[in-house]
Amino acid sequence: LQKTLQIIQSSTIELQNYKVMALQQRKDELKKLTNVVWDIVNTKYKLSLLDTNVSLKMIQDETLELISTLQYANDDYFYISDYQNILIAHPYLKDKDFSNITDLHANPIVPALVNVAKSQGEGFIKYWWKKNNNDPTPYEKLTFAKNFTPWKWVIGTGVYIDDIDKELDLRKKTLISRLKNILRSTKIASSGYVYIFDSLGNMIIHPNENIEGKNFKKWPNPGKNSFIFDDLIDVYKYGNKTLYYDWDAPDDKGNYSHKKVSWIEYNPYFDWYICSSSYLDEFHKDSNSLKKFIIYAALLITLLLLIIGLYFLHKILTPIVKLSQYAKEVIDGNLHARYNDKISNDETGLLAIHFNQMLDTINKQIDTLDNKVQEKTEKLTIALSEKEILLKEINHRVKNNLYVINSIIGLQAFQKKEVPLEHFIQTIQHRIQSMALGHEMLSKTGDIYSLEAQKYIPTLVQSLIQAYIKDPSTCKCIYTIAPVKLDIDKLLSCGLIINELVTNSIKYAFTSINNQLTISLKQDVNVLELSIQDNGAGFNSSQSKGIGLELVDMLVHQLDGSIDFNKNDGSLITIKFNI
Repeated sequence: LQKTLQIIQSSTIELQNYKVMALQQRKDELKKLTNVVWDIVNTKYKLSLLDTNVSLKMIQDETLELISTLQYANDDYFYISDYQNILIAHPYLKDKDFSNITDLHANPIVPALVNVAKSQGEGFIKYWWKKNNNDPTPYEKLTFAKNFTPWKWVIGTGVYIDDIDKELDLRKKTLISRLKNILRSTKIASSGYVYIFDSLGNMIIHPNENIEGKNFKKWPNPGKNSFIFDDLIDVYKYGNKTLYYDWDAPDDKGNYSHKKVSWIEYNPYFDWYICSSSYLDEFHKDSNSLKKFIIYAALLITLLLLIIGLYFLHKILTPIVKLSQYAKEVIDGNLHARYNDKISNDETGLLAIHFNQMLDTINKQIDTLDNKVQEKTEKLTIALSEKEILLKEINHRVKNNLYVINSIIGLQAFQKKEVPLEHFIQTIQHRIQSMALGHEMLSKTGDIYSLEAQKYIPTLVQSLIQAYIKDPSTCKCIYTIAPVKLDIDKLLSCGLIINELVTNSIKYAFTSINNQLTISLKQDVNVLELSIQDNGAGFNSSQSKGIGLELVDMLVHQLDGSIDFNKNDGSLITIKFNI
């Protein structure tokens, strides 16, 4: 029913739009044609002002004679009326007084044209008039009139618009034919159907050809002292648009004991009532079957969703639990532990990759330190003690970092542990992130040994500004980064140094909204110069109470570099080290 109603409503809009557009097209044409004649009259008027040798009446008579002979299209013509409603120019009604002449509906014709032209300057009216003497049938006509004030004339022309109604009737018939094809193949339940009738009781569309085209206004409603037509109209106007009644069945003709229901809608444009009907027993039967199908389908879908949910839950939690176990092994001293299971292409897989890369880097660092200590042992007997100190420091740093990684894994896996030392954890987190960022960017470049500083340093600094400054727009960053590639060891060391120095600038140097950081990395042959400058109050070593500067000193020492502090319109820290 709703689908049929939508088709009819769509066609209603289409036909209404067509009529509006067609009428507007006719109006535009009439206006253009009348303006041409108006221009002719205006030219004659100007000529009368210039040529005083010719009388005004002669010029007006010539003009009226000319207009009376002008025709266009299918013998359409122009006319001119004076203000007394007398046609002073017309091909066959010239000098006729139309003051009291009306159309089929008793509406005045020429007086209405004169009135609209005088009051508005120009305008349209409609009236009914016969086309010719051979056809006495009146047709609707659209007329445009325009006032010519100097001579007190009203100039106009008109066209019949019955062809628009003919086109609308043709389109209406096409719609009926289309609806017949659709509705005759439409079934509601087993034998229900959709039918359409108008307010006069004419059956416009019905699947039964013996009923279609008939008038059923006086067909009785069996079992009731009423007519089925009246009952349908009443439930639409005063009820809930639903009628229950007794009717015979296709396989039980003449037995009006079968319960039936009809739903009714109305389209005022066509004056159509659209009804769908079905036998209740068929409807309930199909309804029960549909309910059972929906219940079984819902149970099956629920079961499938449960199985899929358990599968994905197992797939997500299993790698996290295993990764936590590997981290525990590393904490217990097994630095060769690796996540060797299949790595998934998601956040858990990315964490496992970073976990393995971190341990690989730590092992490389230990191997490098072992080699350096062994070389120095051959030259200096004191190297053994230095090696032990360095190994203890590295092992201490490794365990601290792995404890943090284990905490991150625990939070991701269970997400219910509360962390009271928020500031401490935030600081440790950003240090880990500075290293993890390097590993993450390495994994995306395809080069597992080195990374471009131009990509790494700005990304790291922006992540710190986003973390510590509520309004990042208050901090302007200027970068001058040489196009150099750093190996993973120097990259992570530089990252930790930048993390500490930028964090100190944000916390202790910035006091206004006009904050500025200048980070540069310059290359001179085999020497790199890293400088970080802010526009704050200047560096004061007494303000630093944490391990930040100690960590910077240690990292600079690890790079075999040098560090210089300078206070000049803020703090300038310069670090030099060999590539």
